[in-house]
Amino acid sequence: MNYTITTEKRRKKPVLKAFGFFAVLLVLAIGLCEWMGWPFLAKPAQQWLGQTLKREVHLTNPNQDEADFQLRLIGGIRLELGYVQLGAPSWSEAPYMVQGKNLTLVLNYRDLLGWGMNPENTLRIETLKADFLDAHFERLEDGRASWQIDPDKPRTEPSPPPNFGLLAIKAGTIRYNDAPLDLKLNAQLALQESNAQTSALKVSAQGEYQNKKLNVELTSSGVLPWVADDAEPIPVTLDASLQGVKLSFKGHAADALKMQKLSGHFVVSGTSLATVGDALGLTLPNTPSFRTEGDLKRDAKTWKASIASATIGSSHLTGEFVYEGANHPPMLSGTLKGTSLVLADLGPTVGASTTKADDVKNTSGKVLPNQPFDLPALRAMNADVNIDIDNLDLGSEILKPLRPLRAHLLLTDGILRIADIEAKTAQGELVGMVQLDGQKELALWELDLKWKNIKLEQWLNLTRSENQTPYVTGEVKGAAQLKGQGRSTAEILASLKGQIRTEVENGTMSHLVIEAAGLDAAEALGVWFSGDKVLNISCAVADLEATEGVLRPRVFVIDTQDSALWVNGSISMQTEALDLKVAVTPKDFSPMSLRTPLLISGSMGSPNVSLQKGPLASKVASAALLSLINPFAAILPFVDTGTPDSEQNANKTGCHDLAARAKAQKAKSE
Repeated sequence: MNYTITTEKRRKKPVLKAFGFFAVLLVLAIGLCEWMGWPFLAKPAQQWLGQTLKREVHLTNPNQDEADFQLRLIGGIRLELGYVQLGAPSWSEAPYMVQGKNLTLVLNYRDLLGWGMNPENTLRIETLKADFLDAHFERLEDGRASWQIDPDKPRTEPSPPPNFGLLAIKAGTIRYNDAPLDLKLNAQLALQESNAQTSALKVSAQGEYQNKKLNVELTSSGVLPWVADDAEPIPVTLDASLQGVKLSFKGHAADALKMQKLSGHFVVSGTSLATVGDALGLTLPNTPSFRTEGDLKRDAKTWKASIASATIGSSHLTGEFVYEGANHPPMLSGTLKGTSLVLADLGPTVGASTTKADDVKNTSGKVLPNQPFDLPALRAMNADVNIDIDNLDLGSEILKPLRPLRAHLLLTDGILRIADIEAKTAQGELVGMVQLDGQKELALWELDLKWKNIKLEQWLNLTRSENQTPYVTGEVKGAAQLKGQGRSTAEILASLKGQIRTEVENGTMSHLVIEAAGLDAAEALGVWFSGDKVLNISCAVADLEATEGVLRPRVFVIDTQDSALWVNGSISMQTEALDLKVAVTPKDFSPMSLRTPLLISGSMGSPNVSLQKGPLASKVASAALLSLINPFAAILPFVDTGTPDSEQNANKTGCHDLAARAKAQKAKSE
């Protein structure tokens, strides 16, 4: 038995020795290959990568006889190449996708295995260094991208780019063409590695974004895991310009290209806020030139902006805003404040011009803004913004500002609503709402405003010499309910329907104004020399009805103890044609009074004021009689002018008295 066991051991020894010999030989061979850098794998690896990626691959320079190829496989993959070129996909016209010189690539097996099992995940590259790198990146409208691993699989979104532990490029150029974004860029970059505290990124890019000239200068310093998901923020400076809009940012970011964990101070200036909105994917209005500065923070898809100063035209604003890009649709919320907002600065939001030089008639000869609304932009995001403005300048030399203005702006699924409007002026107030529904091809517009207790002598900026009474006084109240639809302001006004009603209570009017309106030369001269006097207004009502874009007065009258002024006719918002008649009914006699109604005709852009044609020899009495017989006078008792006090009802004064006198005069003439 012992002999048998000993024999078997002797037989196994040569096998074990042979196995050990081959193991040692294999280790030596691997060690030798590892030391040599596996040069014989260059050609097979090149062929395998080309077949796998379905594009041309060079791991050595085809113009050189000796291969500059070094591969290390122990502990991870470390590849050193004197030359590398990865071809472009078959649909691309680029000469290649990436070409590099003196490149070092380090990959961990764990990262490579995880990405290989799920290519949709982000590939982590431990180290990528190169003396020179030239790249051509493209993305087509159908989602195909040159950096996709599977070239036969179109995607609606691009594959995620890799992130890096260390990226260092002494010099490089990148040409980027993104059809869905309408972006073309040529960039020069340098990413220098010296030590952990002085690594630096420099990018200079020029190109076009949505057919607008784009320039970008980006620098960063500090530790450079600037494309790593878990990176700590590093110092970043960015200067960019886009077709007249300039951006300057200085702060920190964890990703100098995607601007993650961003915080810092910014200054933006340019010709219109809309251009900035296009770049950021926000819905911002067209405006005059602006300059905005403040602090900005970004975490993932959430932006927070604290605007310390925003100058838009002559307006001065501040605000606090949060933009939630992860919402569907995105959401903008916050508060807009300001010491001064000039309404003309927001005129372009309804299609008006931005400067006086642009304030010209459109090609049809009309003056109403006909620039189409950007309705898709209304549907691009939602908004919830509180408005708190100290001074709203109405842009009129006659009307004084609203002080203050409070409102609530809501944008929900394409419906823009400015609700809870509260404005003060001249001891009175204005309340109501305005809405623009942009859900469909034609925008639906609605307005509901009410005003009361506005003192005319304080609201109207009509200055007179010292010690002279105002041209007009009184308290104004009224309401407007209007609707319309269209693709522009002009189209909405052309379809306008609803009513506007306003009246003056406890008012007075300059005698000189009344006589001038009645073309009473003798009376006006007498007032001029003897001094103006105040005429009490017993009735002042304007009740306008809008139908299919045509405004017509149901009643438009101002009555004093001297004369009554009547207005009738129409204003067409469709054709912008004017057809108004202004007649003054005298309560006195003047030998030099023409008493012929004034005619206002022509168009809004070119109005004509003239006397009604006919023999002026009709004299005072007949002209006065004709002007008094106004068919709208009968409506006065039915106009809602408020509730007069009992004494006024008893004496039938005011508008009731004017209606009674008109009726009596008409009966007498018959």
